[in-house]
Amino acid sequence: MSNQNLPDILRYLTGFLLALQLLLHSFGINFLKNNQIEAIVNIISFLYILYFGAKNSYLGKKGQAQKAVLQKAGLEKYKSKPVEKNK
Repeated sequence: MSNQNLPDILRYLTGFLLALQLLLHSFGINFLKNNQIEAIVNIISFLYILYFGAKNSYLGKKGQAQKAVLQKAGLEKYKSKPVEKNK
């Protein structure tokens, strides 16, 4: 599962759950309520944000090594010191 496909998967999951709810509701079965569907989608979205937020940060050893390479190439800024004003 790639980073670009996950929003589409979330939309399809939401649509599937809503369609399933409508189908079951037409037979008199109240399987899921709208707030339950929203809760499921919110949990999946939360996990998605946590996973890719951690994956695309410089927290791990691999990320720190990548950051060092970027800094050496001049593509990542170092933490800047306060600019001193000339008197």
